Amino acid sequence: MKLSILSSAAKQVRSCLSWVYLLAVGCLFQAPMQAAVLTLDFAQNPTLPSAQGMSFYSETGRPESDFASILGSNRLKLDSFSTLTSDRMAYYYKDNIFDHTTDLEMELRIKIINSSPFGFSVGVSNINVSSNFVVNKNGWIVYGVTSGGGYDFSQGFNTFLYKGYGATNTYEFFVNGTRVAFGARPSGYSGNQFYFGDGTPTGGNVTAEVQYLRYSNESFSSGAVPEPVSLASWSLFVGGTILLRRRKSR
Repeated sequence: MKLSILSSAAKQVRSCLSWVYLLAVGCLFQAPMQAAVLTLDFAQNPTLPSAQGMSFYSETGRPESDFASILGSNRLKLDSFSTLTSDRMAYYYKDNIFDHTTDLEMELRIKIINSSPFGFSVGVSNINVSSNFVVNKNGWIVYGVTSGGGYDFSQGFNTFLYKGYGATNTYEFFVNGTRVAFGARPSGYSGNQFYFGDGTPTGGNVTAEVQYLRYSNESFSSGAVPEPVSLASWSLFVGGTILLRRRKSR
């Protein structure tokens, strides 16, 4: 009787270990998490950002159509300068899209028609890190860090690229392919949000035309690499394999 009970208990232990093994294998070899990539190319998709997965906000309560339109089937016009008689926000956003420990790229091709000193903003932040740049008619700002002037961004389209490095918490900022700023990234704010447009209620308004905007929060290498298999996990894998082989041989 005692031997029968022990045999039954042993079978239950083996069954539990088998399930643990299968779950562990599933965790070890599951596909890596999808990186956050967002591209708004208005020549390829001439629709408003709200039709492409973005949300719109203005504290005035006025609709997106009062501020935004598609011009020439190839660019977005965002206008809070002539639409509003006072300083108010009008911007697009997407929540819970930023991991500051992973590399970041934000690229914008834009022409500034009219602006206050603050202008058109592109940024992302969480509680740890803020990555934000601003373009106005005459210059640029890496918010909280540095700025540059003496430009005329109202004449034709210009390309701006912000690169953030997750491993070192540093950044580089490029204007038309030339690096103009680099250094450490400042601390962030509560929440987790990517946004672009007139994102401040105190920095004036902006009228701008955007050809494309690209956001990428993934490694700059060729692709994501799964986490290395730990010694404990590998031992569980090997032990599970031996256990299943023993069960099949009986």
